[in-house]
Amino acid sequence: MPDGSYRAECGDVPRRCNTFRLEKDEVRILALHHGRLVAALIRAFDLQDTTPRSAPAFVQPLGRYDVRSGVGFALFLGLAERGNPLRFADLAPVFRTPGPRAVLISNASSIDLDLASRLTEAEARVFLLDDIVVWDQRTTLTARFDPKVIFRDLIAKMPGSDDDETASPAVALPPGTSWSSIQIAFENDELFNLSAPGVQRAVAPADIGMADKRTGKARLPWEWLRSFAFHNGRMPVGKSSAQKHKQFVSERLSAFTGIAEDPIEDDSGHYLAKFRIDGGGLRQGVAGRSRRNFVDDD
Repeated sequence: MPDGSYRAECGDVPRRCNTFRLEKDEVRILALHHGRLVAALIRAFDLQDTTPRSAPAFVQPLGRYDVRSGVGFALFLGLAERGNPLRFADLAPVFRTPGPRAVLISNASSIDLDLASRLTEAEARVFLLDDIVVWDQRTTLTARFDPKVIFRDLIAKMPGSDDDETASPAVALPPGTSWSSIQIAFENDELFNLSAPGVQRAVAPADIGMADKRTGKARLPWEWLRSFAFHNGRMPVGKSSAQKHKQFVSERLSAFTGIAEDPIEDDSGHYLAKFRIDGGGLRQGVAGRSRRNFVDDD
Protein backbone atom coordinates (compact mmCIF):
# COMPACT_ATOMS: atom_id res chain seq x y z
CA MET A 1 0.00 0.00 0.00
CA PRO A 2 1.19 3.61 -0.49
CA ASP A 3 1.93 4.10 3.23
CA GLY A 4 4.31 1.11 3.29
CA SER A 5 1.87 -1.25 5.00
CA TYR A 6 0.37 -4.46 3.65
CA ARG A 7 -3.26 -5.48 3.36
CA ALA A 8 -4.10 -9.17 3.69
CA GLU A 9 -7.52 -9.82 2.19
CA CYS A 10 -9.64 -12.94 2.35
CA GLY A 11 -9.96 -14.60 -1.06
CA ASP A 12 -12.89 -16.86 -0.14
CA VAL A 13 -16.33 -16.27 -1.63
CA PRO A 14 -18.31 -15.80 0.52
CA ARG A 15 -15.67 -14.33 2.85
CA ARG A 16 -14.76 -16.50 5.81
CA CYS A 17 -12.02 -14.39 7.36
CA ASN A 18 -11.18 -10.81 8.22
CA THR A 19 -9.07 -8.30 6.32
CA PHE A 20 -5.89 -7.26 8.13
CA ARG A 21 -3.52 -4.34 7.86
CA LEU A 22 0.10 -5.39 8.35
CA GLU A 23 3.04 -3.06 8.82
CA LYS A 24 6.22 -3.91 6.93
CA ASP A 25 8.07 -4.63 10.19
CA GLU A 26 5.37 -7.14 11.21
CA VAL A 27 5.96 -9.04 7.96
CA ARG A 28 9.72 -9.01 8.53
CA ILE A 29 9.32 -10.45 12.02
CA LEU A 30 6.96 -13.21 10.90
CA ALA A 31 9.21 -14.10 7.95
CA LEU A 32 12.26 -14.76 10.14
CA HIS A 33 13.68 -18.28 10.12
CA HIS A 34 12.87 -20.05 13.40
CA GLY A 35 16.49 -20.10 14.56
CA ARG A 36 17.02 -16.41 13.81
CA LEU A 37 13.78 -15.50 15.56
CA VAL A 38 14.82 -17.36 18.72
CA ALA A 39 18.28 -15.76 18.71
CA ALA A 40 16.82 -12.30 18.10
CA LEU A 41 14.37 -12.60 21.00
CA ILE A 42 17.14 -13.76 23.33
CA ARG A 43 19.19 -10.68 22.39
CA ALA A 44 16.24 -8.29 22.56
CA PHE A 45 15.47 -9.17 26.18
CA ASP A 46 19.01 -10.13 27.28
CA LEU A 47 17.82 -13.56 28.43
CA GLN A 48 19.92 -15.76 30.69
CA ASP A 49 20.23 -19.57 30.90
CA THR A 50 19.20 -19.78 27.28
CA THR A 51 18.21 -23.10 25.77
CA PRO A 52 20.65 -24.60 23.23
CA ARG A 53 19.27 -24.58 19.71
CA SER A 54 17.33 -27.74 18.93
CA ALA A 55 14.84 -28.96 16.38
CA PRO A 56 11.93 -26.51 16.10
CA ALA A 57 8.98 -27.27 18.38
CA PHE A 58 5.56 -25.66 18.60
CA VAL A 59 6.55 -24.28 22.02
CA GLN A 60 10.19 -23.69 22.85
CA PRO A 61 11.81 -22.32 26.03
CA LEU A 62 13.89 -19.22 25.29
CA GLY A 63 15.58 -18.49 28.59
CA ARG A 64 15.15 -16.45 31.76
CA TYR A 65 14.50 -12.73 32.05
CA ASP A 66 16.37 -11.60 35.16
CA VAL A 67 14.69 -9.10 37.44
CA ARG A 68 17.90 -9.11 39.42
CA SER A 69 20.89 -11.43 39.42
CA GLY A 70 19.69 -15.03 39.41
CA VAL A 71 16.04 -14.11 40.01
CA GLY A 72 13.67 -13.99 37.08
CA PHE A 73 11.00 -15.76 35.07
CA ALA A 74 11.00 -18.05 32.04
CA LEU A 75 10.05 -17.01 28.51
CA PHE A 76 8.65 -19.39 25.90
CA LEU A 77 8.03 -18.97 22.19
CA GLY A 78 4.86 -20.53 20.79
CA LEU A 79 4.47 -20.87 17.01
CA ALA A 80 1.28 -22.49 15.78
CA GLU A 81 1.40 -24.42 12.50
CA ARG A 82 -0.73 -23.23 9.56
CA GLY A 83 -2.90 -21.15 11.84
CA ASN A 84 -4.01 -24.12 13.98
CA PRO A 85 -4.19 -23.13 17.68
CA LEU A 86 -1.65 -24.60 20.07
CA ARG A 87 -2.89 -27.55 22.10
CA PHE A 88 -2.55 -28.22 25.82
CA ALA A 89 0.07 -30.87 25.05
CA ASP A 90 2.12 -28.33 23.08
CA LEU A 91 2.16 -26.02 26.10
CA ALA A 92 3.14 -28.76 28.56
CA PRO A 93 6.64 -27.22 29.08
CA VAL A 94 4.96 -23.98 30.15
CA PHE A 95 2.61 -25.66 32.63
CA ARG A 96 5.47 -27.74 34.06
CA THR A 97 7.54 -24.64 34.81
CA PRO A 98 6.87 -23.18 38.28
CA GLY A 99 6.36 -19.50 38.99
CA PRO A 100 5.43 -16.62 36.70
CA ARG A 101 6.37 -17.02 33.02
CA ALA A 102 5.73 -15.45 29.64
CA VAL A 103 4.54 -17.06 26.41
CA LEU A 104 5.29 -15.14 23.21
CA ILE A 105 3.05 -15.90 20.23
CA SER A 106 2.84 -14.58 16.68
CA ASN A 107 -0.92 -13.93 16.55
CA ALA A 108 -3.93 -14.01 18.84
CA SER A 109 -5.43 -17.09 17.16
CA SER A 110 -2.44 -19.20 18.27
CA ILE A 111 -4.09 -19.83 21.66
CA ASP A 112 -7.84 -20.26 22.11
CA LEU A 113 -9.75 -18.56 24.93
CA ASP A 114 -10.04 -21.68 27.10
CA LEU A 115 -6.31 -22.36 27.00
CA ALA A 116 -5.53 -18.68 27.53
CA SER A 117 -7.67 -18.76 30.68
CA ARG A 118 -5.82 -21.84 31.96
CA LEU A 119 -2.49 -20.14 31.34
CA THR A 120 -3.62 -17.09 33.29
CA GLU A 121 -4.64 -19.29 36.22
CA ALA A 122 -1.16 -20.84 36.10
CA GLU A 123 0.51 -17.36 36.31
CA ALA A 124 1.58 -17.51 32.66
CA ARG A 125 1.12 -14.28 30.68
CA VAL A 126 0.63 -14.36 26.89
CA PHE A 127 2.24 -11.64 24.73
CA LEU A 128 1.89 -11.00 21.00
CA LEU A 129 5.28 -10.53 19.33
CA ASP A 130 4.12 -7.36 17.61
CA ASP A 131 3.19 -5.85 20.99
CA ILE A 132 6.63 -6.29 22.53
CA VAL A 133 9.28 -6.20 19.77
CA VAL A 134 10.02 -4.10 16.68
CA TRP A 135 12.27 -4.67 13.70
CA ASP A 136 15.81 -3.37 14.10
CA GLN A 137 18.15 -3.33 11.11
CA ARG A 138 21.22 -3.86 13.28
CA THR A 139 20.08 -6.43 15.84
CA THR A 140 17.06 -7.85 13.93
CA LEU A 141 14.67 -7.25 16.85
CA THR A 142 14.58 -4.87 19.79
CA ALA A 143 12.13 -4.44 22.65
CA ARG A 144 9.27 -2.15 21.65
CA PHE A 145 9.27 -0.55 25.11
CA ASP A 146 11.34 -0.85 28.28
CA PRO A 147 11.13 -4.55 29.28
CA LYS A 148 10.37 -3.46 32.85
CA VAL A 149 7.19 -1.88 31.48
CA ILE A 150 6.34 -4.80 29.19
CA PHE A 151 6.77 -7.40 31.94
CA ARG A 152 5.59 -5.25 34.84
CA ASP A 153 2.80 -7.63 35.94
CA LEU A 154 5.15 -10.63 35.96
CA ILE A 155 7.90 -8.73 37.77
CA ALA A 156 5.40 -7.79 40.48
CA LYS A 157 4.83 -11.51 41.15
CA MET A 158 8.51 -12.25 41.75
CA PRO A 159 9.70 -12.90 45.34
CA GLY A 160 10.98 -9.73 46.96
CA SER A 161 9.46 -7.44 44.36
CA ASP A 162 7.62 -5.53 47.11
CA ASP A 163 10.97 -4.77 48.70
CA ASP A 164 12.23 -3.01 45.59
CA GLU A 165 11.83 0.73 45.30
CA THR A 166 9.01 1.44 42.88
CA ALA A 167 9.36 4.18 40.32
CA SER A 168 7.92 7.49 41.46
CA PRO A 169 5.25 9.19 39.35
CA ALA A 170 6.59 11.77 36.91
CA VAL A 171 4.35 14.47 38.40
CA ALA A 172 3.75 15.22 42.08
CA LEU A 173 0.01 15.55 42.59
CA PRO A 174 -1.69 16.43 45.88
CA PRO A 175 -2.94 13.39 47.82
CA GLY A 176 -6.42 12.34 46.75
CA THR A 177 -6.21 13.88 43.28
CA SER A 178 -8.76 12.23 40.98
CA TRP A 179 -8.88 11.95 37.21
CA SER A 180 -11.74 14.44 37.05
CA SER A 181 -9.29 17.21 38.00
CA ILE A 182 -6.81 16.29 35.23
CA GLN A 183 -6.80 17.87 31.78
CA ILE A 184 -4.79 16.78 28.73
CA ALA A 185 -4.68 19.27 25.85
CA PHE A 186 -2.80 18.45 22.66
CA GLU A 187 -0.82 21.34 21.20
CA ASN A 188 0.27 19.34 18.16
CA ASP A 189 0.94 15.77 17.04
CA GLU A 190 3.97 15.34 19.30
CA LEU A 191 3.08 17.27 22.47
CA PHE A 192 0.29 17.60 25.00
CA ASN A 193 -0.01 19.76 28.09
CA LEU A 194 -1.08 18.06 31.30
CA SER A 195 -2.84 20.31 33.80
CA ALA A 196 -3.66 19.28 37.36
CA PRO A 197 -3.87 20.94 40.78
CA GLY A 198 -0.52 22.70 41.19
CA VAL A 199 0.96 21.08 38.06
CA GLN A 200 1.51 22.19 34.46
CA ARG A 201 3.60 19.79 32.39
CA ALA A 202 4.40 19.51 28.68
CA VAL A 203 4.53 15.82 27.73
CA ALA A 204 6.13 14.24 24.63
CA PRO A 205 5.88 10.55 23.63
CA ALA A 206 9.26 9.67 25.19
CA ASP A 207 8.25 11.24 28.52
CA ILE A 208 5.43 8.77 28.99
CA GLY A 209 6.96 5.61 27.48
CA MET A 210 5.18 5.83 24.13
CA ALA A 211 8.19 6.42 21.88
CA ASP A 212 10.23 3.93 19.88
CA LYS A 213 13.49 3.50 21.80
CA ARG A 214 15.40 3.18 18.55
CA THR A 215 14.05 6.14 16.58
CA GLY A 216 12.41 8.29 19.23
CA LYS A 217 9.25 8.47 17.13
CA ALA A 218 5.78 8.09 18.60
CA ARG A 219 4.40 4.55 18.63
CA LEU A 220 0.81 3.43 18.00
CA PRO A 221 -0.46 3.90 21.60
CA TRP A 222 0.39 7.62 21.30
CA GLU A 223 -1.48 7.74 17.99
CA TRP A 224 -4.42 6.07 19.71
CA LEU A 225 -4.35 8.75 22.43
CA ARG A 226 -4.30 11.47 19.75
CA SER A 227 -7.30 9.88 18.06
CA PHE A 228 -9.03 9.69 21.46
CA ALA A 229 -8.42 13.43 21.90
CA PHE A 230 -9.66 14.08 18.37
CA HIS A 231 -12.92 12.37 19.39
CA ASN A 232 -13.15 14.47 22.60
CA GLY A 233 -12.51 11.54 24.92
CA ARG A 234 -15.34 9.28 23.75
CA MET A 235 -14.64 6.70 21.07
CA PRO A 236 -16.01 3.26 20.09
CA VAL A 237 -14.03 0.41 21.64
CA GLY A 238 -13.02 -0.88 18.21
CA LYS A 239 -11.23 -4.14 17.46
CA SER A 240 -8.47 -6.01 19.27
CA SER A 241 -5.53 -3.86 18.19
CA ALA A 242 -7.21 -0.66 19.40
CA GLN A 243 -8.06 -2.34 22.70
CA LYS A 244 -4.39 -3.21 23.22
CA HIS A 245 -3.40 0.39 22.65
CA LYS A 246 -6.05 1.62 25.09
CA GLN A 247 -4.77 -0.74 27.79
CA PHE A 248 -1.21 0.47 27.33
CA VAL A 249 -2.30 4.12 27.38
CA SER A 250 -4.21 3.54 30.63
CA GLU A 251 -1.19 1.90 32.24
CA ARG A 252 1.19 4.66 31.19
CA LEU A 253 -1.12 7.47 32.31
CA SER A 254 -1.57 5.80 35.70
CA ALA A 255 2.18 5.33 36.11
CA PHE A 256 2.87 8.92 35.01
CA THR A 257 0.41 10.49 37.46
CA GLY A 258 0.43 7.96 40.28
CA ILE A 259 -3.38 7.68 40.14
CA ALA A 260 -4.10 3.95 40.34
CA GLU A 261 -7.68 4.11 39.02
CA ASP A 262 -8.08 3.35 35.30
CA PRO A 263 -8.36 6.74 33.57
CA ILE A 264 -10.51 5.38 30.71
CA GLU A 265 -13.72 3.45 31.31
CA ASP A 266 -15.85 1.28 29.03
CA ASP A 267 -19.26 2.90 28.69
CA SER A 268 -21.71 0.85 26.61
CA GLY A 269 -19.18 -0.09 23.93
CA HIS A 270 -17.36 3.24 23.99
CA TYR A 271 -14.15 4.26 25.73
CA LEU A 272 -14.86 7.30 27.92
CA ALA A 273 -12.18 9.48 29.50
CA LYS A 274 -12.49 10.19 33.22
CA PHE A 275 -10.31 13.24 32.62
CA ARG A 276 -10.81 16.20 30.30
CA ILE A 277 -9.05 15.79 26.97
CA ASP A 278 -8.80 18.42 24.25
CA GLY A 279 -7.72 17.77 20.67
CA GLY A 280 -8.09 21.36 19.52
CA GLY A 281 -4.40 21.65 18.67
CA LEU A 282 -4.69 18.58 16.46
CA ARG A 283 -7.63 20.02 14.56
CA GLN A 284 -5.68 23.21 13.87
CA GLY A 285 -2.38 21.55 13.04
CA VAL A 286 -3.45 18.53 11.01
CA ALA A 287 -6.63 19.63 9.27
CA GLY A 288 -7.33 17.42 6.29
CA ARG A 289 -4.53 14.95 7.05
CA SER A 290 -5.36 11.28 6.77
CA ARG A 291 -5.31 9.70 10.24
CA ARG A 292 -5.24 6.05 11.26
CA ASN A 293 -8.70 4.70 12.02
CA PHE A 294 -8.49 2.91 15.37
CA VAL A 295 -12.20 2.18 15.36
CA ASP A 296 -12.36 0.11 12.17
CA ASP A 297 -8.78 -1.18 11.76
CA ASP A 298 -7.73 -4.48 13.30
